[in-house]
Amino acid sequence: MHSIRRRLLPGAALALAGPLRAAGAEPLQVLVDGSTELPQALVRGDTVVDGLQHNLAVEIGRRVGRSVQFRLLPRRRIAAALLDGEADMICGYQPAWLSGPLRWSHPFLDDGDLLVTAARHGAPTRLRDVAGQRIGTIAGFVYPELEQRLGSGFVRDDAPNLSSNLRKLANRRVDHAVIGRTNFEYLLRRGELPVEVHAPLPIAQWRNGCALSPRTPLSLAALNAAIMAMQADGSLKRIRDRYR
Repeated sequence: MHSIRRRLLPGAALALAGPLRAAGAEPLQVLVDGSTELPQALVRGDTVVDGLQHNLAVEIGRRVGRSVQFRLLPRRRIAAALLDGEADMICGYQPAWLSGPLRWSHPFLDDGDLLVTAARHGAPTRLRDVAGQRIGTIAGFVYPELEQRLGSGFVRDDAPNLSSNLRKLANRRVDHAVIGRTNFEYLLRRGELPVEVHAPLPIAQWRNGCALSPRTPLSLAALNAAIMAMQADGSLKRIRDRYR
């Protein structure tokens, strides 16, 4: 497909994806949810400078011969931006979270959702135990498993990001919160959970991938080949291990 020249967008950072890039190739524009925090992304100002999503994208870019340009967007705008060709790719997602005719890589990032409950509250043994109780969630995120299993008993209490969600848990504004498994394990190992919690209750497990814009010149075959090479030579494991 014919490549469309794009000007540098506000809120974007340019990361070199290797010592050389394909002659005339434009930067690979990668979206990151603006509410994302470590271990997924370290955001300074309007720039993504580190984190799992940052390092994955840079390594993919290196393997397809492209530098990488990051753009921060609210989660609700991500699908439209990809469909309109404002960016090339986002990683760490699955089709249930983004609507539209996007092109998806094969899934390769294991993760899942957990329900954490403050130790001051009785520990639930199943999801039905928290039906009708307010659950800390993040604005713009979808939780299909909770919606399906709790129905009208799924009472969301949205926060702008994970840190705010956990502060609500610590400040007794909610007794339960949803957190991604990778994020929970990272914070637990670093001693950065702001409240004592029971052992988490698993909600769902999945394997995420990358979504390509239907208008990007990057082919799905090239993306999948880069991911498979990263799996084969241990690069993917080394990147994941930095945030375990």
